[in-house]
Amino acid sequence: MLWKRVATAAVILPILVCTILYGKGWPFAALALAAALLCAVEYFRMFFPSRGDRWAGVAATVLACASAALLPLPAAVPALLLCVALSSFRFLSTAGTSEERVRSAAISALGVVYIGGFLSAYPRTILLPGGEHWVLLGITAVAAGDTFAYFVGRAVGKRPLSPRVSPNKTVEGAVGGLIASMLCGLAYAAAFLPGVGVLYVLGSAAILGAAGQAGDLLESMLKRAAGVKDSGNLLPGHGGMLDRADGIIAAGPALHLIAILSLQGGGI
Repeated sequence: MLWKRVATAAVILPILVCTILYGKGWPFAALALAAALLCAVEYFRMFFPSRGDRWAGVAATVLACASAALLPLPAAVPALLLCVALSSFRFLSTAGTSEERVRSAAISALGVVYIGGFLSAYPRTILLPGGEHWVLLGITAVAAGDTFAYFVGRAVGKRPLSPRVSPNKTVEGAVGGLIASMLCGLAYAAAFLPGVGVLYVLGSAAILGAAGQAGDLLESMLKRAAGVKDSGNLLPGHGGMLDRADGIIAAGPALHLIAILSLQGGGI
């Protein structure tokens, strides 16, 4: 299993890093939309047996990501809200009890906002001055936190972090992951964002690491609710695209806000 994870990462990481560093603009936006599409397919397949319900939600999610990422900011917010409304209102006239229809509408709206809305923060962030390095800083902090939380939890973890959501996650693992996020984020910023203050980087990396762990817990809760072990099997050794991207998705809005505040002088 471990060699599959390593082999998959060895294929994906160079493509991701090269697109971030050298594909500023449409290439990276296309990559984000592709990720939104794959994650949305897995998300809606977990909850909706009907293909019509699934593909309506997938289409709304991709459209929300494209609108929020590419439209000017005053138009992006109403466009995102419209996509959320369209994904939800389709369930008002479907079969089932009122409770079932409301539950389906809420699940659909969550998918559109969480996947489409949150992922749209990355194409916006990369267009900022030095945005490619902020994006890589965010991914580094989340990935380091995820990796070290796993190994520290296995080595010394004793106290469950959230037993009802994910019994295998521990407090010790979460703390180890958070420290790793801060140290790896600081190392990356020292090399590629030298104008940003140390305390600002440490605080930012801690926020991003915590957001990544929260995204991981959220996806664990969603999978438990849907009764599945993995969101899919697209990535050998990792599960589905949503399994791999959950923390990165969750950290998107925080990363965008952190990058903007730094450019406005808050990161000195």
